[in-house]
Amino acid sequence: MIPGFSHSISLPMSPRWRAKTACHARSVSLPCRSHPVIANLQEQMGAVRSWAADGDDSLSWIEDGLSQIDLLLSTVNDFLNLSETQTVLRQTAGPTESLLENFLYLVDSLGSFLPDLVTLKQHQFEAQSALRRHDSALLTSSLKSQKRIEKDLSHLAASLRTSTKSLSLTLASSDASEDEIVRILKEAIGATSAASVVLINRVAAMSVAASTAAASSALCAIRPFKKKITNVEKEKLIYVRFEELEECVSVVESGSQRVLRSLMNSRVLLLNIQSNSF
Repeated sequence: MIPGFSHSISLPMSPRWRAKTACHARSVSLPCRSHPVIANLQEQMGAVRSWAADGDDSLSWIEDGLSQIDLLLSTVNDFLNLSETQTVLRQTAGPTESLLENFLYLVDSLGSFLPDLVTLKQHQFEAQSALRRHDSALLTSSLKSQKRIEKDLSHLAASLRTSTKSLSLTLASSDASEDEIVRILKEAIGATSAASVVLINRVAAMSVAASTAAASSALCAIRPFKKKITNVEKEKLIYVRFEELEECVSVVESGSQRVLRSLMNSRVLLLNIQSNSF
């Protein structure tokens, strides 16, 4: 059990979970999942993992996932702002340093993801322009560049997936308070990483769908159309794929910027805890 959580804590609760946790508001023992902040944190982690497991393709699903991740990180910050959490983490330099590295890796990964989105957006605009102008050379060039971004996204997702698995390592500390707090934070980081992998793969998949459709056009002369599909129908399908990609990239770019800011805030909180600047 984690000592020190003996007094009542009142924090803002989101409407979605307030009703579920209201009956537990008087319980403030950290090991007991009924503590308001921890109950909220566990709920948000569950919501993010549930979203990631759904595997929907709609734009609303993507928007919901980004909101869920941002809400989870906001709750992580609530947890880090608890004086009891800070007291324990100040006394455990090793685990705190490990958590800082985990947050930094996520920050760096999203920091790489955002420029890839900007570049992808540029290439898909070029591809659409080439299709409208029937510019075969420009289309071929933009699709090659787009495929390089798709490979970069796949590598980034694979790297994040590997880092997520490493978070499940058994904690070696003999201090129950330290283990409980670090485990909760690592679970939150793991849920964020896993959801980020899903988002990156979704963007990559939509990009592949658009570039593959464009590469199959008569303009690229890679392979002939199927007889049952007219050139006009094929061209419409290509534009639909690029429009879907454009909407996806815009939504993910905006949402990822919010997530990145939240991650940076969490890391700053940990740095302040480590340096005893509170």
